[in-house]
Amino acid sequence: MSAGSFASLLAAHAKLFAARRPGLARGATLPTLERSARGVVADPTWLSDYRRVCGLADDGSLPTLAPQLMAAPLHLELLADRAFPIAAMGIVHVANRTEERVRLPDGAALDLVARVAGSRETALGVEIDLVTEASHAGALAWKTTTTALSRRRGEASGERPKREAPAAGVEGAPLRSVIVRVPEDTGRRYARIAGDLNPIHQRAWLARPFGFRTAIVHGTWTVARALAECQDDLPPRPRVVEVRFRKPVPLPSSVVVSAWRRADGALDITVSPPKGGTAHVELRVTPS
Repeated sequence: MSAGSFASLLAAHAKLFAARRPGLARGATLPTLERSARGVVADPTWLSDYRRVCGLADDGSLPTLAPQLMAAPLHLELLADRAFPIAAMGIVHVANRTEERVRLPDGAALDLVARVAGSRETALGVEIDLVTEASHAGALAWKTTTTALSRRRGEASGERPKREAPAAGVEGAPLRSVIVRVPEDTGRRYARIAGDLNPIHQRAWLARPFGFRTAIVHGTWTVARALAECQDDLPPRPRVVEVRFRKPVPLPSSVVVSAWRRADGALDITVSPPKGGTAHVELRVTPS
């Protein structure tokens, strides 16, 4: 990312986070909003930097979440739209479902569409679905649904909506289990690549006003790093990658990435604290 584009991105984030929003009234629905861009090609230097910071191999194919990052400017436009009633600051990433329908080569020209796809009330607040699609050569090639939570005031405690954990019920010895160290500067390095300059990922003193003792790494970095560790065991495309974000990964820290093969050919992956307890992230990669 050039100095000029980074400065523009920083200004866009400052404007976005400073905007005052009324919130979504109970029973109300989100407006229909959509943004698109045609012929988007991943910059080779950007792609190389992305692979390096996430530990991804260069196999000539776009990594699983690369199109999502390529669509980041569209996501910013949606959140900045005056018709979108929810403040971007404080939105928490809770789930992701990505369909990789075909292998996309590094230089593929993608037609990207991002849209607000609905919301629902939960015990903790409002869940929002953001759908991003990438078409190549006139056909839908990749699609992801990102689910985020906006807490309502007075509802900061309580249980999250019940969901089946992608990696629930894993048994026996894992195929692999490796300790991954997450340096303190990971959030800052990844932010420049992902286009997500949320202060909670930058430094501890910037994250504390938002309820975190330390900075936390981006969820999409954690997913990409977990997939990188398990890349030799992943089912081939076409496949579906389901993700549940359980708790943040603090910076700095170490995590354990473990993987199990299911009878149906799917791969379950967990990213957990070294001493055990609740996983940070749970993934299931299923052939489709």
